[in-house]
Amino acid sequence: MEDASESTSEQRGNIGNEIFDQVEKLMAEEGLSRTNAFQRLSEMTGRRAGTVAANYYRVARQRGAELQPRAPRGSRSGSRAKGSTRRRAAAPTGDVDAALKRATDSIQELAALVRNQQREIDDLRSQTEIIDKLRSLVGEK
Repeated sequence: MEDASESTSEQRGNIGNEIFDQVEKLMAEEGLSRTNAFQRLSEMTGRRAGTVAANYYRVARQRGAELQPRAPRGSRSGSRAKGSTRRRAAAPTGDVDAALKRATDSIQELAALVRNQQREIDDLRSQTEIIDKLRSLVGEK
């Protein structure tokens, strides 16, 4: 008989690997950024995007993928001592380009969603007109 803790750890490992593979597939097939792939997979599976990202990066580190180094905990600007005058160094061009690419991808994805919503609204208006005509024919108001 299988130990429940072994089963749970196996499932966790498999889920992480599945998430990693699914994110990689979305990025390759649909040209999505990692962030957008995390969001899409989140919508598809019902998991939070942060959970998807955490699983992805955990497996990526296990597989030895080259990732940007993580910032040490507590190094965010909110944790700095009040009155600190330390300035951030200018971001390398690659970071700026990557940020602009992510922003552009997000804007394009948002624009596509808005276009889809507009099509749905147009369809609903058309259906409402048909229903109104049918009601007038039947004599309802």
